[in-house]
Amino acid sequence: MSDRYCIRGCVVRDEHYAACARRRPDYTGQFPCTGCVAVEARDGVLLCERCFRRLRRHLEDAADIVGHLRSIADPTKAAVFDRIRVQSSAIEIPAPVAADLIDASNDITTTLNMWANHVAGEDRPGAGLPAGAMADAAHAVVQLAVDVILDELGRLANDFDQVGALCEGVMVVHKDAPDVWTVADAAVRWPLEDAPRWAQAACPKCDLMSVRVQPGSNGRPSRYRCTTEGCDWEANSKDDGGLWASVFADPTPAEVRPHDPRWLTLADAARLVERTTGTVRGWVTQNLLAPQLGRYWQDDVLAVAAQKRGEAA
Repeated sequence: MSDRYCIRGCVVRDEHYAACARRRPDYTGQFPCTGCVAVEARDGVLLCERCFRRLRRHLEDAADIVGHLRSIADPTKAAVFDRIRVQSSAIEIPAPVAADLIDASNDITTTLNMWANHVAGEDRPGAGLPAGAMADAAHAVVQLAVDVILDELGRLANDFDQVGALCEGVMVVHKDAPDVWTVADAAVRWPLEDAPRWAQAACPKCDLMSVRVQPGSNGRPSRYRCTTEGCDWEANSKDDGGLWASVFADPTPAEVRPHDPRWLTLADAARLVERTTGTVRGWVTQNLLAPQLGRYWQDDVLAVAAQKRGEAA
C-alpha cells in the first residue's frame, strides 16, 4: 500500500473513514459525505492514476488544440464582440472574430513554453505565438514545448510545488472565461472532433464490454476509457509497452473476395439443369448437394443432374 495520496484531494466515492459523521445513508443532515477516503497516489508521483493520466492527456492534446483554435480564427482579425461599434465607410470590413480564440491559443502557448524553459533549465519567460501564426506553425511551436515537458513529466509530478502549479496551468477548468486559459478550458470550449468507437474487448478491471476508444491523431496516442459506473479504468496506446494498443486494436475486416460466377443461386442452379427449384431443394434434402451460404457450386449441380439422368435411363 502507498503511504502517499493524490495532492488534488481525490477521494473514493462512498468509502468513508471510521470517524466520518456525515456518511450516507445514515446521515440525515443537509450535507452528506459522498466519500472521504483519499485516493492513493500513482507509484513515483503525487497524483492518483486518474489525475496523472488527465494531466498527460491534456498535454498530449495541447498542440492539436492550439492548431485547432488558429484554424478557426484568422489571428489578424480578432475583435472583442462587446466593444462599442461605429459606422464605417470602408467598403470591406473584416468579419469579427472572438478574441477568446486568440487569447486561449496565446495563453496556452505561453504557459507551455514557460514550463519547457523551466524543465530545460533556462531562466526566461515563456513566449506566446508570433503575430499572425497559422495553424500548422502554432501546432509545431506548442508540440516542441510539450515534448520537453512530457520527457520530464514523471519528475515534475513527484515534486509537490511543481506538479500543483502544472496542474493549475494545464488541467483546471474555470466556470467562466478565465483570466488565463488552460488547455482544459480550451478543450471544453472548443473540443477536438475525434470520432470515438466502442472497443471489441472487455475492460481489464470490471470485465465488461464498456471501453470507449478515442482514436489518436497527429502523433497523439489513442485512449481507452471504461464507461461503467464506478469503474475508473483508463489507459492509452503507449501504456504498458503498447499492450492496450494491441488489445483494443480495430478488428481486422473480413477478407472480401470477388464473386465467383460458378456459385449459383437456387434459381440459377435450377435453370442451368432445366429443373424446378423444388427439384434442386430435393437434392439438398437427399444430401446430394451441399449449399454454401445459400449458393450451389456449378460443377456439383451438373454432376447431380447427370447422375439423375443416368438413373432415369
